[in-house]
Amino acid sequence: MLGLAAALTLTPTSAALASAALTGPTTEVAGESHAPHHTTDAPRAVPQDTGSVETQLKKVRAATVRYQDVRLAEADGYTLGESCIPGLGYHFVRQVAESQDELEITEPNSMLYVPQEDGSLKLAGVGYVSKREAALFGEELSPPSILPYYTLHAWVWEENPNGVFEHINPNISCPGKGTGIPAPEGA
Repeated sequence: MLGLAAALTLTPTSAALASAALTGPTTEVAGESHAPHHTTDAPRAVPQDTGSVETQLKKVRAATVRYQDVRLAEADGYTLGESCIPGLGYHFVRQVAESQDELEITEPNSMLYVPQEDGSLKLAGVGYVSKREAALFGEELSPPSILPYYTLHAWVWEENPNGVFEHINPNISCPGKGTGIPAPEGA
């Protein structure tokens, strides 16, 4: 969660510099358009009938496949957070939603990337962040703890053995930091 806080205060210049150091080789997705995704600051209505959870997750994967290339996420306004967090990876964050009305499953607020051995980043999941209580996929966003935001992760690109919507993914490790839940401060 600390990476999310850093991403919300990181300048575009420092984010670009940090990203350049982290990304290394990237994977292009064949047939994908490289035009920036159009976003708006106006609130969007959340569809009431979005189908089964599996159908919704398929929509999320279809909407985020282009972000397998982290450069496209950056071009669309996602900004790199501070450092890799074991169990979460790197957060690339866009604007935090004010409320449920601004959340849309196909436009996540954050992208979660995991470092690869060759130094590149692989898209592992997406995140939704709101300043107020909200729910997506039939799941309540987790209440604020470290950050003053409600959050929900969806591990749509990397399996989480604990569940698609579990906050921590034990399969995610960071260089020099191991895997699993970060150690408590002072430990």
